[in-house]
Amino acid sequence: MLFSILLLLSFTFSSCRDEASTAGEGWMDSNYRNVVTDTCTISFNTILSDSLATSGDTICQIGHHKDNIYGDITSSFNVEYKVPSYSFNDISKYRYDSLTIRMETSGNYFGDTLSTQRISLYKLKANISFDESNYLYNCSYTPHNSTPLATIEYKPYIYNRKKIVEMKLPDTWGKEWFNLLLNDDKNVETQEGFRNYFKGIAFVPESNGNCINGIQVNDSSMIIRIYYHQIDVTEKGRTFDFKPSTTYNYSNVTYDRTGTPLEKMKNGTDNPYSSFNSNHQTYLQGMLGTYTSISFPYLNDLNGYGDLVSIESAVLKLYPVKGTYDDKEYPLPKKLSLYTANENNLAGSVVTNYSGSSVQNGNLVTDKVLNEDTYYSFDLTSFLTTNLGAIGYHKEKLQILLPTASFYSTVQGVVFDDGYNTANSYKKNTKLTVLFKIYTNSLK
Repeated sequence: MLFSILLLLSFTFSSCRDEASTAGEGWMDSNYRNVVTDTCTISFNTILSDSLATSGDTICQIGHHKDNIYGDITSSFNVEYKVPSYSFNDISKYRYDSLTIRMETSGNYFGDTLSTQRISLYKLKANISFDESNYLYNCSYTPHNSTPLATIEYKPYIYNRKKIVEMKLPDTWGKEWFNLLLNDDKNVETQEGFRNYFKGIAFVPESNGNCINGIQVNDSSMIIRIYYHQIDVTEKGRTFDFKPSTTYNYSNVTYDRTGTPLEKMKNGTDNPYSSFNSNHQTYLQGMLGTYTSISFPYLNDLNGYGDLVSIESAVLKLYPVKGTYDDKEYPLPKKLSLYTANENNLAGSVVTNYSGSSVQNGNLVTDKVLNEDTYYSFDLTSFLTTNLGAIGYHKEKLQILLPTASFYSTVQGVVFDDGYNTANSYKKNTKLTVLFKIYTNSLK
């Protein structure tokens, strides 16, 4: 009896790190026991994608941001413009008035939205062209002139996320385009002729700003508008709109992570960067291509508890690192995407809830008082049940990313605590809580 007790205690303590905490367990005269553990070992890695396709997006990102968490980020936008349909009659006279650019923010942002944003518009030197796969990426580049056509500035305002701004552009530019239309110039007869005459614009933010804003790209936003008057018996105000191409456009993102926890990270799925090397935190961020990989290295140790082990429930709570988010400058994503992945970090299927009836997006619970008990929760019951006992190639990991629409069109993100980050309080760290049932052939 003494030997059995000592053996049991030895197994319990040696397995605490390996997912064998038995808080609340009681020994009863039954072959079935329920055990709860919240000390399961979780391995966190940040993975950096080689590139992200950003062509043809309906939301572009323009701005600059620098801090000690994410690094120095600049997002520019390159776009071709479409020549408008137009007609003039021979009786009326026409007078040019002004040239403007009209932009409508999308509502997503990253950084200080109260600061003034300055953007320079450069004429492209070459046409925007796709690679052999018909894509353009966050690392694509199209050369542009060194002298800007114009520089605009605006303030997004924190209380009006979807703000419409219209800013004046130089009249020399406006008169040139107006006269092309008025004289029915060959350069505006067709889209092909216009794209050879004017290849497009690079919207480049100035480096003294500290905010990146999402701006809609459609028939009413990012348009260049000519205001003019038709003069006959009366004067009538008219407009021509040069609309952005929804095909030939892409966002270019550059970054420097010097001085950040991810400074030494390399790109590629074969280069997972452990949270132990990044200040016990892991990153996921749209358009920069970072996402979080999670594995459970000692999951199979649960099988050592009895002749049959059944996982009844498993809930993963992921806590963002305190100080890396707030409502004003760094809002947390409302939804996340959870995928399975193989041992080579290649994504598989999306993870659903236990019943398989819906896709999990991470249940975000927000603590607006102390800002400490904010977390995302995921039901991993089905995933862990499937992987309990799996080895080698059959053993799966998890990957957490922003939803596809956000991953490719925003720079928003979240920094997660891996369970050991000191910024979060002891009881508010990332953890996995598992309830499992044990069956043995005889009483212990």
